[in-house]
Amino acid sequence: MKKITCLFLFFISINLFAQKEASNWFFGINAGIHFQDDGSVNVLTNSAIQTNEGCSSISDSSGNLLFYTDGRNVWDRNSILMPNGNYAEGTGLMGDPSSSQSAIIIPKMGDANIYYIFTVDEPHHDNAAAYPEQFAGTYTDGGTVPADDDGFNNGFNYSVVDLSITGENGSIGDISSRNNHLVTYDPANLEELRYKCSEKVTALKNNTGTGYWVITHFIDKFYAFSVTEAGVNATPVVTQISPVVSLSGYRRNSIGCLKASPNGKKIAVAHNQLGTQTGIIEENGTAVLYDLDNATGIISNPLVISQNTVPYGVEFSQKSRKLYISYDPANGINGVHQYNLLSADIPASDVLVANTSQSGTLQLGPNGKIYKAVVSSSNLDVINNPEEDGALCSYGVNQLSLNPGKSYFGLPPFITSYFSVSIVAKKLCLNDVTEFTLNIDEEFNSVAWDFGDGTPMTAPFTGTTATHQYASAGTYTVVAKITHQGETSYVNSTVTIALVPVANAATAITTCDPDNDGITVFDLTQNTPMILGAQSSTLNSVKYFGSQLDAETNAGALNAQAYTNHTTPETIYVRIQNNASPECYQTTSFTIQALRSPVVKGIQEVIICRNDPTGTTLTAVSGLSSAQHTYLWNTGETTNTIRIHSPGTYKVTITNEAGCSNDQTYLAKPSDLAVIEDIIVSDFRDNNTVTVIAGPPAGVSTSYVYGLDNPNGPYGESNFFENVSPGIHTIYISDVSGCGIVSKEITVLTVPKFFTPNQDGVNDTWNIIGVNTFFYPNSKIYVFDRYGQLLADIDPKGIGWDGNYHGRRLPADDYWYVVALDDGRTIKGHFSLLR
Repeated sequence: MKKITCLFLFFISINLFAQKEASNWFFGINAGIHFQDDGSVNVLTNSAIQTNEGCSSISDSSGNLLFYTDGRNVWDRNSILMPNGNYAEGTGLMGDPSSSQSAIIIPKMGDANIYYIFTVDEPHHDNAAAYPEQFAGTYTDGGTVPADDDGFNNGFNYSVVDLSITGENGSIGDISSRNNHLVTYDPANLEELRYKCSEKVTALKNNTGTGYWVITHFIDKFYAFSVTEAGVNATPVVTQISPVVSLSGYRRNSIGCLKASPNGKKIAVAHNQLGTQTGIIEENGTAVLYDLDNATGIISNPLVISQNTVPYGVEFSQKSRKLYISYDPANGINGVHQYNLLSADIPASDVLVANTSQSGTLQLGPNGKIYKAVVSSSNLDVINNPEEDGALCSYGVNQLSLNPGKSYFGLPPFITSYFSVSIVAKKLCLNDVTEFTLNIDEEFNSVAWDFGDGTPMTAPFTGTTATHQYASAGTYTVVAKITHQGETSYVNSTVTIALVPVANAATAITTCDPDNDGITVFDLTQNTPMILGAQSSTLNSVKYFGSQLDAETNAGALNAQAYTNHTTPETIYVRIQNNASPECYQTTSFTIQALRSPVVKGIQEVIICRNDPTGTTLTAVSGLSSAQHTYLWNTGETTNTIRIHSPGTYKVTITNEAGCSNDQTYLAKPSDLAVIEDIIVSDFRDNNTVTVIAGPPAGVSTSYVYGLDNPNGPYGESNFFENVSPGIHTIYISDVSGCGIVSKEITVLTVPKFFTPNQDGVNDTWNIIGVNTFFYPNSKIYVFDRYGQLLADIDPKGIGWDGNYHGRRLPADDYWYVVALDDGRTIKGHFSLLR
């Protein structure tokens, strides 16, 4: 006889006592947790579930989530609703989120893609009263149809999930057969037809490891359905046994959980109440423990654990040595109680381990700890050492935070055998020598192994480990035949031996660097087809990493479609792995390099002078000689220089010898000579001024500067000139964009205040300064003496008055003038003749 017990191993590798199908839990309001291999628990934040009670989830043998459900809706591993499992769209399952245990998930033997979801509805008394019609009102305890219930008591059903199907919305898996009804009542009994089921379900492996028992309870009967490689046997094994749970107290009589022990020998049930009044709360429930035959599905030997209590959650410790029950307060009993299953008097071994104010589901975890749902809380309670007696079990209140998720009454149930004896397999890649370990804490004499590939079963031996090399990839059912004192039991596990994909060599990737800083964005996935070669992209994945260690440990994968390099050149490490078995992989590497691009500037503004018919030259400058580059303008020209004649946007694509391109853009704006609208001369005063009114022609936006008498300047922005001397001047207006100068002559008039006709060549005559043949040529200029005698009628185009009258020199004196200008002005005044 050999007994494998290693307390030290238990503490350092606690996960060895459970399989990984129960690694992911989704429950409550968007709550989720994941059990690591070392027994620690991580919070999951991607849960879409919202349920008060019932829920279920399932993972593969490596601990990867497959899907989860609230009994109505089914979400895939990415939290996408499966199209045929969507209650809001009329394709929901017939469980109920308000059922204590609305669903449990069972894998199909021999087919890794097929799973069964067994559901139990909430058997509501309002629905029963409306039977066979649909209830259509408001429920006595709140809620309406169809938001909260479909109005029918649907009983016990199962649906089929096929993970090989891709849903129309991209879900990984979908429901291939929905709501197959299983009879757990007497069809000839109208009252049983009204309700059909309770809210209880549990499951365990059968004694040979070739299938499962799915067990539910109704009134005074247990219904055990066999699920094997052949499918679901719709004819259950029925055990009629006490107590009788009357329908007259439904729906509340249906509340409470059912759980089989991990070793498959016991089953416990919590009847929340044994009421006799429909819909009324009564504090008279009971918890009962039974013997279970996992070979036949028969249940026997009821043992009442408590009476006149309000039990809800039940759970066994991993070694099936302790039973825990959670109670709502009633008749002095409340909280979480422990019962020693090794005691001669199990009910009398009752120990209160936590004085909680409300009950909740109890669920054993893969790490051997038991977790309790805490209603409307962001935490779970934890029983850390469930095998220990009394307070030594170490009950932790609010020990595990779920933030941002929230707990209510329910936690997901699992096949309880997952938490008992199990087979752990390592090295599951083809050509590996696969290692098997039997995790068992019970006494046994010998173990024989059947590796499921047709090779003979091994001879019995006393060790717990075995090795085997498979000849081909595939899925195999491994069976360990355990013998103890003449009794034989079987443990099985499905293992998948996966092909190791080949990492084909990949070429270097070069990408143009627009700003030439050596850093740019690479699409690494362009090498994926080359690395895959002829291998399937559905069955294999290619990932990219920054180091060989990261590639080997599958840590820190790069953003392959938009990776920004750190140096150039840089080495990228590749991991190609089998999607079904990511541990089966190969690595390779390649380099990436950023290539220099032609150097360009931002948008360049250029001027088109509309007054210049030869146009404007654009020259593309790229930092290197033009012989090393090619050019393509949006005009179709391919030289580095072009001549343009119209405003607009011009773009040239410059490409270097490495094939890298950059675009240079030119914005050609029109300009032109100024259009002079008016020149306002204010003269005949001490401070003569000139104001120029000018602007651009239509379609031109530019500005001008102004100069006086010199085309070379100086120029200023002001169009106003003052203290302008009398006489002829030229106004110059220059376009700041360089499109030329326009000019115009003006005259500034004034009257000399004196003249000296002494023939010295200076001021010898008197005339209006600023008039000539071109300016005011038709003006009338008259000179009078002080008595009004007209002395002279001066020709504005002539040299002026010489101070004589009829050949006689007039004396020095003041004389008067009247000037009638061409523009209609009349100027009068006097001047002095000096001798």
